[in-house]
Amino acid sequence: MTDELSLPLLARECELSVAQFSRAFKRSTGLPPYQFLLERRVEHAKQLLRSSELPLADVAISCGFADQSHFTKVFRRRIGQSPGSFRAEARSSRGLRR
Repeated sequence: MTDELSLPLLARECELSVAQFSRAFKRSTGLPPYQFLLERRVEHAKQLLRSSELPLADVAISCGFADQSHFTKVFRRRIGQSPGSFRAEARSSRGLRR
């Protein structure tokens, strides 16, 4: 998640141009490469928020976001709530199940 993979490198590995790779990737996954990566990062963040006590800044970095601000912005846009609210809700749900 945190490794820098460039589209040119991935395209070259597949022996395709960047445009061909991007089109093929979107056909295969339904999302452009960058959006696909953001979705994976957000899903990983959700798992960490549910299962760890890491500070939000550390969750952001461990999921490959540049900083907590960018993480929060992307998370809120995709999930509809802030990472802190998501964590609090997950904690209260866990408490209700016990």
